[in-house]
Amino acid sequence: MDFSKKEIHTSVLKTSKCSQLTIDDDFNIHDQKEDIDKVIAKCGNAVVDEIYTEEGRVRVLGTVYFKVLYKTPSKDKEIEAFEGEILFEDVINVEGVSKEDYAECHCKLEDITVTIINSRKIEIRGLIQNCVNIHQDVRANVAIDLVNGKGIECQYKKATMTETIIAKRDMFKIREEVDIPQNKPNVQEVLWSYVALRNTDVKSLNDKIMVRGEIEIFILYKANESHLPMQYLYLVRTFSKEVDCQGVVEGMIVSVEANLGKGDVVVKQDEDGEDRIFGVDYNVDLNIRVYEDKEECFISDIYSPQVEIIPEKEEFICENILMKNLAKAKVSVKNKVDETKDKILQICHTFGNVDIDDIRVNSENVEIVGVVRTCILYISSGKDPICMMELNVPFDYVADTVPLSDEDSVRVNPSLDQLSANMLNSEEVEVKAQINLDICVFERGNIDVITDMQVHPIDYEKKSKMPGIVAYVAKKDDTIWSVARKYYATTESIRTINNLESDYINEGDRLIIVKS
Repeated sequence: MDFSKKEIHTSVLKTSKCSQLTIDDDFNIHDQKEDIDKVIAKCGNAVVDEIYTEEGRVRVLGTVYFKVLYKTPSKDKEIEAFEGEILFEDVINVEGVSKEDYAECHCKLEDITVTIINSRKIEIRGLIQNCVNIHQDVRANVAIDLVNGKGIECQYKKATMTETIIAKRDMFKIREEVDIPQNKPNVQEVLWSYVALRNTDVKSLNDKIMVRGEIEIFILYKANESHLPMQYLYLVRTFSKEVDCQGVVEGMIVSVEANLGKGDVVVKQDEDGEDRIFGVDYNVDLNIRVYEDKEECFISDIYSPQVEIIPEKEEFICENILMKNLAKAKVSVKNKVDETKDKILQICHTFGNVDIDDIRVNSENVEIVGVVRTCILYISSGKDPICMMELNVPFDYVADTVPLSDEDSVRVNPSLDQLSANMLNSEEVEVKAQINLDICVFERGNIDVITDMQVHPIDYEKKSKMPGIVAYVAKKDDTIWSVARKYYATTESIRTINNLESDYINEGDRLIIVKS
C-alpha cells in the first residue's frame, strides 16, 4: 500500500517591518535658470526601483523625484522651477528573513524641505518611510488517497485556504496629450506640473488584470506673450490598462497598489506649428497580488485493525481571506493661512496624498488612523505672485469586520479618491477629502497534514486482550472513527450492526462494537 499525494502550496505573511530613512543632497541651479530668491512650493514622490531579500535583511533601492517652484530676483522672470532626483538605499534588518522569501515595499515620501544655501545652490532634505511585508512560500506533498489499501481505514478532511496565484511588481505607461483651450495663450515654458492617480480600481480577467482609474493633471505655465500673467489649467482624464498575469482567471481576488513613477510634461506643437499641446508621459508602478480560495481534501488520519500504522505528520501554515472590502472615509477641516504667508486671491490647485499611521485591531472591528497631507497652491494678494499652503488633515475610520484573533492580519491600501479646497475668505480655506481604504483581512491557520507513514506488525497481545464484542455508551466528542480505532473495529461494521446512516453519534448513544 502507498499514498497518492498532491503538492499544496500557498504564501503567508511572515513578518512586517517599517523603517525611516533621511535623504539629504545639495543641488546647483542650472546655468540657464534664474537665481533663487524664495521657495514658493515643492513636491516629490518616492519610487521603489528594486527590492532584494537577503539573509536577515531586506535591501530597498529607489529614487526620489522632486520639484521646486521658486521666486527669482529678476523682474523679467519672476517665477522659475527646478527639478531633480535623489537615489536612495535602505537596508532594513528583519529577523528570520531569507533569500527565498518574497518582499514587497510600501514607500512614502513623508516630508520634503528645501533650504537655500545661496542664490545658486539649494539643499533638499526628505524623510522616507519604507514598510516591507515579507511573504513566505509554503509547500507540502500531502496524502490525498490510499493505493492498494485493502482493510485500511482512512479519515478525510476538507480545508479551505487562500492561495497566492500571482505576486509581482509590474508597470505600464500613461500617455496623454492635453490641448490648450482656445481662450488661453500659447506656451513659452512649463513652470510647474503635478500629475496624480485617483480612484483606481482593478479587476481580474483571463491571464490579465484590468487597471482603471483617473489621472489628475495640473500645469502652470508662462505665456509666450510677456505682458500676460501666469496661466494654468487643470483636468482629469480616465484610463484603462490591461496587464499580463498568466494563470489569472476572471473572478479571482486582486489586490493592487498603484503608484505614479517617473514621468514628465513637455510642450508639443499642434498642426499649425504652435506650442499649444502638453504631452504627459508617466510610468505607473504596480504591486500586484492575486488570490484564489481553494478547497483541498486530504487524509487526516489512518489506521488498520490488522497492522499498526504510524502516520508522519507536519504542520502546514496557511491563510484565508476572511474579508475584502473597499471602504470610503470622508474628512473636512477649515484652516487659516499662516501669518507669514500672503492672503489668498484665488486657489489654483489642491494636491496631496494619504498615509496610514496606525491600524488598531479590535475583537470585531478595525480602527484605521491616518493623515491626508495637503498642499494648496494659490495666487496671492501680496507681493509674491503665487504661494503654497500646507496642512495635515487627520482622519480616524472604524471598519466592521468578522471576529479576529491575534494571529490574523489586516492589510490596508489607502488612496485618495477626491481632494479639494474651497476659499471661504482671503484668510481661510475648507479642505475636503474622500479616502479609499482597500481592506483585506486574513485569517492565519495551521493544518496537520500526513506526508508519509510507517507500517509495523500489530501488537497481537494487546489486541487479544480486547473483548470480541463490546456494548458501548458514547461519550462526549466520540465519533465512529475514534470508537472503531479504540476497539480494533471498522467504521463500516459499526454503521452496519447499529443501523447508522451517517458517521455522527451523540453522547449517550448505545453501540454494539465487534472486533475485526
